[in-house]
Amino acid sequence: RGGWSEIQLGALLEDMLAPTQYDRNFKPRETGEVVVEYAIKLPNRDGSGEPVWLPIDAKFPIETYNRLVGAQERADVDAINAETKALEMRIKGCAKEICEKYLNPPRTTDFGIMFLPTEGLYAEVIRRAALVETVRRDYNVTIVGPSTLSAFINSLQMGFRTLAIQERSSEVWKLL
Repeated sequence: RGGWSEIQLGALLEDMLAPTQYDRNFKPRETGEVVVEYAIKLPNRDGSGEPVWLPIDAKFPIETYNRLVGAQERADVDAINAETKALEMRIKGCAKEICEKYLNPPRTTDFGIMFLPTEGLYAEVIRRAALVETVRRDYNVTIVGPSTLSAFINSLQMGFRTLAIQERSSEVWKLL
């Protein structure tokens, strides 16, 4: 299941980005053996010419999710509450892992992406606004699913294109 979610993430990135725009099994620290499944190359504004990398890690807590769905199908309120808490703890644990292992500014961005490979799991997590906010605030991790990954990457690309246009237009203005 971990391999499946990683393959799905890789296929989505391959469809959206050129091979030079991302890296597979990226080392966020120059020393050590820790690698993140994927990292997107972003322009660095410090003038060094070195890119900054956005770590993306696929997570698939399917057992926890399946137990929650089973409890919902049985309409077992106590089990639903217990499995909801378990799912929230699992997501927070995944976010903490991403934060501690893969975020290493200035080599990486100061935030990472947690990719959830199924729309059902993503929907179950995202409908808990407090969980999503906690993950973003405490661990600097944004949660995306298959349908929102492309929108997220497109928004990043548009932001960097806008910055590039602004920089070029100010250069032209100075030249004139």
